[in-house]
Amino acid sequence: MSTSSRPDSARPVRYFHGGVPGLRPGALVLPPETTGTERTLTADVLSMGGAARRDRVYVTTGREVARVYAALHPDGALYEVAPDGDLAPDPDCHVPGVSFECATARVVRVVDPVVLARTRPLDAWLRKLDRATEEAGRQAAVGKP
Repeated sequence: MSTSSRPDSARPVRYFHGGVPGLRPGALVLPPETTGTERTLTADVLSMGGAARRDRVYVTTGREVARVYAALHPDGALYEVAPDGDLAPDPDCHVPGVSFECATARVVRVVDPVVLARTRPLDAWLRKLDRATEEAGRQAAVGKP
């Protein structure tokens, strides 16, 4: 695992992933190309002209950012993860230090096993995503993971 692609900070950086439910600590988070999962946020981003890759897993330094992604997945879950391999900045995230792509990630712990989208309307989740991304960007800029 290359540390040169990790955001700089005095404390270890924590990474989160919001996605398919049912993973346990130690399990690998695999990309949609490997699992054969068709209904993903990656597919949605690609259909909107984004640069997401189906052969990558997306992780974020923002816990609330990952929570929104979990909510947008049917009964998705929120995980703390450890990325495997090198991290590259997510080309679809324009806030530095917040979102990254990697080959796989390993579940460190289950933060929330089910994040239900029906707890708020879609537009409210998208507004929350914007706010959470900006906040995670501010924290990354000052070295607070």
